[in-house]
Order: sequence, then structure tokens, then C-alpha cells
Amino acid sequence: MGSAEDTFQTTLSNFKKRLTPKEQADFQFATLEDVHKVIAQIQNEQESLKTMMNFSRIQSFLEAMDQFGKVIEVFLNTSEFVAFVWGPMKFLLQLRRRP
Repeated sequence: MGSAEDTFQTTLSNFKKRLTPKEQADFQFATLEDVHKVIAQIQNEQESLKTMMNFSRIQSFLEAMDQFGKVIEVFLNTSEFVAFVWGPMKFLLQLRRRP
């Protein structure tokens, strides 16, 4: 039976196979801070358009994911995997902004 790191590596490799090269590059170094920046940009846009939504509702989810990411970083001694959590999340939020 493989180690947990092998399992994570296999899962990440399978996930990367489904991404375009641009998505891989965008996701590779994504951080929680990047997600917060996208949320702030969306809120600023919504405020100027008078269509403000309450993004603070996802704050507890982001906090839980941050804690999960820290566990992964400590457990596997790498942040490579966590970037592929934040990257897709940032991507999905940005999709929300498109008309």
C-alpha cells in the first residue's frame, strides 16, 4: 500500500490531466489570499452596479479550507497540493463574474 503522499500525488496527477496548460499555470501557485482578492474584486464590482451579494457567507468555508490546507502542508511537507485547492476555487469565483 502506498503512502498518503503517493495517494495525493496520484490524485493531483489525475486532476492535472484534465486541465489546460493555462489552468495548470494559473492553479500552480494559487493561495487563499488570491481567493480573497477575487472576492473583494467581485464585491467592488457588485457594489458599483448596485447588485451586491453577501460573500461573507463563504467565510467559514474558506477558514475551514485554510485549516485543511495547513494540515496537508504539515502532513506532506509541501504546499503543491493546496494550490490546487485554491486555484479551482478562484477560477469558479471568476466564472461568476463573467456575463
